[in-house]
Amino acid sequence: MMFRLYRWAGCLLLLWLTTGLNAQPVTPADYHLNAYTLHDAALGDIRYYVSNEGLQTKKPLLILLDGSSHLPLTLLVKQPRRMEVMNTFDHDLLKLANRFHVVMISKPGVPFCDTIQVQRDTVTMEDVDRLLPMPYIYRHKGGLEWRAEAASRVIDAVCAKFPVDAGRVVVYGYSEGAQVAPKVAVLNKRVTHCASVFGSGLNQLYDFIHDARLEAVKGHISYEAAQRRIDSLLRQFEDIYRHPQDTRKDWEGNTYQRWASYGAEPPVQQFAQLDIPLFVVAGIHDTNSPVYSLDYLPLEFLRLGKKNLTYKVYPVDHFFRNTANPRDTTDYKSQMLTALLQWLKVR
Repeated sequence: MMFRLYRWAGCLLLLWLTTGLNAQPVTPADYHLNAYTLHDAALGDIRYYVSNEGLQTKKPLLILLDGSSHLPLTLLVKQPRRMEVMNTFDHDLLKLANRFHVVMISKPGVPFCDTIQVQRDTVTMEDVDRLLPMPYIYRHKGGLEWRAEAASRVIDAVCAKFPVDAGRVVVYGYSEGAQVAPKVAVLNKRVTHCASVFGSGLNQLYDFIHDARLEAVKGHISYEAAQRRIDSLLRQFEDIYRHPQDTRKDWEGNTYQRWASYGAEPPVQQFAQLDIPLFVVAGIHDTNSPVYSLDYLPLEFLRLGKKNLTYKVYPVDHFFRNTANPRDTTDYKSQMLTALLQWLKVR
């Protein structure tokens, strides 16, 4: 079902580092990051992290916006015989610190690292879900507005604090972050390039409706059952839009406030407001961020006569795997990063 996909869609390339009982990489410094906090009257504390390689060297700025859920950037999992570390950020992008000032931002009320303890030597995402409750602050602020406004403020802070090449201020978002990225670019005119990987073009609530129709087309359910599901979904969405600020009511693991914030303005409307270069990536086999939603973007840009969209589609799922051909060993992630750097004209 879609809720699981949405709930954990942000866990890109979860990296488990098994190192027994030795010291674990759980601090920003362990990843060559410096930690900073902005104290904002409206948003509260904004925790962000800047790569410390060449910190006083003038370089382009790369803001990384991770995916959904209240997972920290680093999670320490204590097991009976060992400890493991899970990262929800993309190490391949962090490696670009030799070319960019790379910046990551924690979700509201979420620390850089948190810890859970399990009673066996394996752990599942269901374990994480059960043992890592949603923080109070995240529940009340974890929507599109906070993430976009926070990223905009971080851009201003980093540009004021460090030597940034003002000609290349890049916002890169993945999954939920890919829907935040164009909003950041609309808010902050310092942004010169916007990259959106496995995000959405349409209202993400529409994915649930489309999923029901597709289940019927595939013969998994009857057309009548699909219609009943859609009627139920529309009643649910009506309730969400009637209570867009409600942080007590949940649906599919997220608050009404979170759903309403991302459903208030479809990403295509934000993309269409931008005249800066746009780099959008979709996966043919991605069931988390269905390609049809992103296919709408180039059509809309053709209608508007806009020429600033680069649209790349790869034969992969949400994690750059070609699930239709398990024998395919092509490194599509590297292909995408190469295309991204060429688009940015960065060597």
